[in-house]
Amino acid sequence: MEQAELLRRIWGRVELCRRLAITTTDPHTADALIEMANEGEADIRRLMDEPTHAAIMPRPTR
Repeated sequence: MEQAELLRRIWGRVELCRRLAITTTDPHTADALIEMANEGEADIRRLMDEPTHAAIMPRPTR
């Protein structure tokens, strides 16, 4: 799998976590989903900070 595809998949999961956190009625689940999304974004930032990956994929727009 190429890096751009990997980053697209991670962004998709981050967005899914955020949408699920909004729709769930359980606050503990919502907190866990938000934490997962935050961790995914941090992973993406770390990947994007590497010189070989910086130009691969910007954050998707809605």
